[in-house]
Formats: sequence, C-alpha cells, structure tokens
Amino acid sequence: MLALPVINHLIQQNPETRHALAGYNGIVLTLNIAGLRVHGQFNSEGFLEASEREADTVLIFHSGAVQKLMQGQMPGVGDFAIEGDQELGFNLLPLLGSLRYDASDDLARLFGNAAAGSIASRAEKVGHTLKQIGQSLMGQAADFAKEPQAPVITREEFDEWKEEVDRLRDDVARLHARLDKFERDDW
Repeated sequence: MLALPVINHLIQQNPETRHALAGYNGIVLTLNIAGLRVHGQFNSEGFLEASEREADTVLIFHSGAVQKLMQGQMPGVGDFAIEGDQELGFNLLPLLGSLRYDASDDLARLFGNAAAGSIASRAEKVGHTLKQIGQSLMGQAADFAKEPQAPVITREEFDEWKEEVDRLRDDVARLHARLDKFERDDW
C-alpha cells in the first residue's frame, strides 16, 4: 500500500512527532482521509507498519477537513470523527496534525543542497508574488464595491486591465512549463 510509505515519510521528516509516536508502540490506527484508508500499527520508532489487527482507534477526516487544510484553514470539530478508543484518538489527533511536509528535504536529496535551495527559493517567490497579486485584485474589487459613486471604467481601461491579466496568466503558464521541463530533464 502506497499510503503507509507516504505517512512514514511525513513522520520521518518530523523527528519530534516521530519520537512522540514511538510511545504508542503496538497501537493500531486507522486513518480515513476523505475516502483514503491508512491502517497500521505503530512500532518502537514511531513509524506505521502493516497490521491485520483491528484498529484501537479510527480517525475519520471528512472531505471538508481536507479542503480546509488545502486552503490553510484549521478544520473544525465537525470535520472529523473518532471511533473506537476516543481518548487515544484525541491524543493521536494533534500529533498527526503536527506532521508537516518539507519539500526542500526531498529536493536536496534529488538535486543536491544548492539546487534544492534555488528551486525552493524561486518557488516561494513565485507563490508570494501570486498571493500578493491576488490579494491586491481582491482588495481593489472590494474597495470599488464599497464606493457607490465609484466611476465606471471605460472599455479601454477594462481592455488594458484584461490584457495585463492575460499577460500574467501567460507568464505563470510559461513558468509552470519551465518547472515541468526542469523536473523532466533531471529525472
């Protein structure tokens, strides 16, 4: 099953959490994450191993929880459920929630430290720029909507704005194509 190695990779990248999970040696956990099922038993090192035993606790994350996490929001109480040992589930929940993926670690392993730092730095800058642009556009739209006497823009102004948005979209598409090519060339 591919899910166990992925979860174990996340656990490996978070040594403090791995150490805490080692205290649950022998405990069997089932994770249901929006339809994906992960079932395993914690070993003495804090990793999950395949197990045929029934789960001591089952953590169920509804699709709303996944969507909120992808949007950088915290899931609410209604976004998950715990079956089996409730106390155990509530103890494991924050530990599993603390797992964070570190892409730079994997990039360094694949491309070396210098290239990984460069790729991560560029990707972070692109993401930050796109976030600023999006926030700026949303802010401008909100400001415009608040002003009842706001002047209506001309067709020329709208066309200029639309062309700039098209250029930005094309630039982002070219950047994605370059990153895709870079990944293909290095594999």
